[in-house]
Amino acid sequence: MKTIARKTSIVAILLVLALVFVTACRNNEDDNETVPTANEGTSETPPAGGTAPANGTNDAPATPASTVVIHEPQDMGGRTVRISSWWEGSQNFIGFGDEPDPGTAANYLTERLMWDNTRRVEREFNTSFEEVLIDFGYVLSTITSSVMAGEPVSDIAFLGGSMTLSSAVSGTILPLDEINLSSSDIFGAGIYGQIRVNELGHVWVVGPNEPYPGGMGMGVNLNIINAIGAQNPVDLYNAGQWTWENALEIMRLATRDTTGDGIIDQFGIAGQPGDFVAYIIGSNDGLLVTDDFQYGFDHPNTIEAFEFAETIFREGLWEYDRVHGFNVGDWGRNFWAAHDGNAALFTASYWTTNYGDLPFEFALVPWPTGPSNTSGNTFLAGWRQGFAFPASSDWAPADLLMVFEELTAWSGDDPGLLDESVLNMLRGRFLTEEDAQRQMNLVNTMGSCIGFVVPEYSWVLGDFVSYFLTQEQTVLQAIETHRGPRQEMLDNFFR
Repeated sequence: MKTIARKTSIVAILLVLALVFVTACRNNEDDNETVPTANEGTSETPPAGGTAPANGTNDAPATPASTVVIHEPQDMGGRTVRISSWWEGSQNFIGFGDEPDPGTAANYLTERLMWDNTRRVEREFNTSFEEVLIDFGYVLSTITSSVMAGEPVSDIAFLGGSMTLSSAVSGTILPLDEINLSSSDIFGAGIYGQIRVNELGHVWVVGPNEPYPGGMGMGVNLNIINAIGAQNPVDLYNAGQWTWENALEIMRLATRDTTGDGIIDQFGIAGQPGDFVAYIIGSNDGLLVTDDFQYGFDHPNTIEAFEFAETIFREGLWEYDRVHGFNVGDWGRNFWAAHDGNAALFTASYWTTNYGDLPFEFALVPWPTGPSNTSGNTFLAGWRQGFAFPASSDWAPADLLMVFEELTAWSGDDPGLLDESVLNMLRGRFLTEEDAQRQMNLVNTMGSCIGFVVPEYSWVLGDFVSYFLTQEQTVLQAIETHRGPRQEMLDNFFR
């Protein structure tokens, strides 16, 4: 394994691509959804690596799936494909490392198939693979500077949404739809691979054709729900009644002094506030940027979402640090506060549950929907993470795509294993099958907005929260305060 540890200076990015045929904010009904991960939400937080325990998969070695021929084997001359990321496991479909051990593997069946398939590709295409790790904060600058120097640090790069947008606009990554590979699976049948980002008139990011598990939902502390006698959000969701109004009622019931010392020590909701304000906007079909790249915070649905968020913070329903006071920028403290067990509802995804080991019984539901919601979306985020091809690689793009597609075909003649491997991972993170299924399906109720991938544009949501906490500004005042600077940011980026 190779690690890039040097702190490369950020290289100025030239905006050289014409931006046409763009939809700035759209629902997830389009053919090619743009979803964030590991997550990518508004904070671009990497999920924990590895796979979760599966049920009954370690008993005996698996029989490899039948070989499926996507591309006829070709001699790639022994060259190495370097694949970069900021965390081990982002390329979990590639058999890096040691051969799986049936006694210790989390899911021996899939790990065996992936490892064997990688060896097959190495043998049949006369190539090898190298994992390159780059510190998260230096991924974009490292890839950009290396491409501009004509020596890209990797041939395939795992990128988050903001990284993809900046790289696409600067010409640092290739438009994959322009690759001439007539036998392509990703641009053909789409059995083993899928398009993940199709924006600005081109496809920039692809990946294995597996369910995306990284959607953001709402965790439920069932201990608190039962203690306060509130309706269970799971029951409300199943009955089609999981709305802002009902969620707010639970938050109000939960926020109380449980010890009698006059200090509120139990809260309605916990999480990084700027993040979940974005989810609230999405659950009401709001947006941050209009289709023509204009400031969108004054959209009626967005205003309505801000007003709901203002109620939460004005009434003291959000769990803050009672020792140090309000600090909306302390992501590490705010995001994980719910693990202390003092909030009824909280921001959650598969990578936030400590492998199901929390000090209370919990469940997962989507975010409740607002009164103006017509799409069924439950949260809003940016573009989905995935694999891009940096420019200037000495690999021919068609050869690189060919080898990448062969790696995604690890499931052989049973592509249903792509779904099952993700679901098995989720089963190791949640307490019930229903929770795992709801997590896997969150991606189907996600709206996408380019406002979350323009660098730093959405960060201002934290300022809105500060205004609401201190009652320094109303919703409309806050919107007008930030109109000029945010519009200038959009104008400069898309000039």
